[in-house]
Formats: sequence, C-alpha cells, structure tokens
Amino acid sequence: GEDHARASRNFATKLFNATRFALMNGAAPAPLPETSELTDADLWILGRLEEVRAEVDSALDSYEFSRACEALYHFAWDEFCDWYVELAKVQLAEGVQHTTAVLAAALDTLLKLLHPVMPFVTEVLWKTLTGGESLVVADWPRPSGFVMNPIATQRITDMQKLITEVRRFRSDQGLNDRQKVPARLSDIDSAD
Repeated sequence: GEDHARASRNFATKLFNATRFALMNGAAPAPLPETSELTDADLWILGRLEEVRAEVDSALDSYEFSRACEALYHFAWDEFCDWYVELAKVQLAEGVQHTTAVLAAALDTLLKLLHPVMPFVTEVLWKTLTGGESLVVADWPRPSGFVMNPIATQRITDMQKLITEVRRFRSDQGLNDRQKVPARLSDIDSAD
C-alpha cells in the first residue's frame, strides 16, 4: 500500500541523510581508537550495534525475518539516526577526532545487516562510504567484541530522558523550536 511505500521511502531517505552527513564530515573506514578514548555516546552506539547484530543473526538463523527487520529498523531510525548522529554533531563541533571512524564503522555494519532487505539502497550507500567493490561480496558482520557499557548506557539514557522531557515541555507550552527560554537544572545529581 501507499503508506508502506511512503514509510519505506522515508526510511531510505533517513539512511541516505545519515550516510551523507558522515561523508560530509570525512567518515571513512578506519581503525577505532582504544575503548578508553571513546565517548559515552560512542560506547553506547557500538554496544547497541553489537546487540542488534547478534539479534539479527539469531532471527535470521531461525527464519524470523520480521524480527530481524524490526530490530534493524528501530536501531537505525530510533537510535543511530535520531540520537547518535545528533550526538556526533556535538562531538565533531568539539573536535572529537575519532567520531568519523565510529560513524563509518557503525554505518558499515548497519548497511551490511540491512542489505538482504534493501539491497539497492544499501549497495550504493556502502560503496560510496567504503569505496569497496560491492556489498554483495563483502563479509557479513562478525562479533565486534563491544559490550554495553552500563555507565555510558545510563548516561545516554538519562540524557535522552532529559531531552525528551524538555521537548515535551516546549510542546505543551506551545513554544516553537527556535524560541529560547531561560532554564536551570537543579539537584540533577540527586535525580533518578
């Protein structure tokens, strides 16, 4: 139906925009720095990517294609594009050099995982990102060794809650996106 076609177009556009952002900022396959040098956002996205990779492998092994697609869709849209890409913008503005390597590594794996269900879009994006011959002959993602860092994950979760609440408040008050409002956070250390 038209709604599914529109949703698929929007998803492909989201992937295209994330890849374009990465490329515009110099993302290319490169070795990742030591774990101790990664930011909370980097640790979180790489840990989540490894969880999603394992879930997709498990789903595909048991012929649960819908479960694999659902996991990839939500990770790509809700976590990578909506949160990590936005956090990467801040890191790049602050001069965090390895951000482009993390963007490239995450996109490389994500595009490989998505390739069975959207081969044409992922082929073009992956070849542009990596300069590789073809995604069809690229190796399937293997376990990366990244695990969820509980401290980084909690910090990112707290940040997401805070931003979501600020956005909700702005919406409830009828404030537009560009309208600046003075605010102060207090007792943030004692908050859940």
